[in-house]
Amino acid sequence: MRIDGVLYPIVADLIKIMQDLGFKYQERIIWKKPEGYIRISRRSGVLIQHPYPLYFYPDNIYEDIVIFKKQGNFTPRNKEESKIDITKFQREKWYSNVWEITNVLPNNKLSKFTAPFPEDLARRIITLYSYVGDVVLGPFTGTGTTLKVAREMGRNAVGYEIDLKLKDVIKARIPVSTLFGEEKVEFLEREDAKRLSSNMRAKINEKLENKKVS
Repeated sequence: MRIDGVLYPIVADLIKIMQDLGFKYQERIIWKKPEGYIRISRRSGVLIQHPYPLYFYPDNIYEDIVIFKKQGNFTPRNKEESKIDITKFQREKWYSNVWEITNVLPNNKLSKFTAPFPEDLARRIITLYSYVGDVVLGPFTGTGTTLKVAREMGRNAVGYEIDLKLKDVIKARIPVSTLFGEEKVEFLEREDAKRLSSNMRAKINEKLENKKVS
């Protein structure tokens, strides 16, 4: 992550923190976004304006998926129901530690709320690292991609989201009612919940207006 021009090794820090908490570091997978959807940005375009050494600032077209494992033994449930499709595993090259999956494009209606990751990415991870009936946690729920996919795949899911503005978006993707009432979908709202993105946007606009005045 780059903040104010300073690059921070988030993945390395995360691995160390998780190991200190007692988790075993198992794998690192690269999610590579297809280059056909990437354009030269202001960052990478610096070299075009200044075609000399030390002016190279590459665009980031990948994200890290870091896998950790809890200590102790694990007894899987619903083993046969959770069996992985080997044909798909081979055809889509799941066996590689570099996955090329198309990202959610800017024209997608969900992109106006957050920076969502594709359902195919969530589906692949849930397939490879959980069994039917397991609980999948989405600590940063966003628009509810993880919860939606987990529910479709027969997993239970719990998600947290601090931006109240996204509640209706999540509800639309994960309907509460079912035909026979067998599934339970529950939304709990904290008393101090806020519309975070709306509040942030209001503060940004306020700062911009103050700059105009000054």
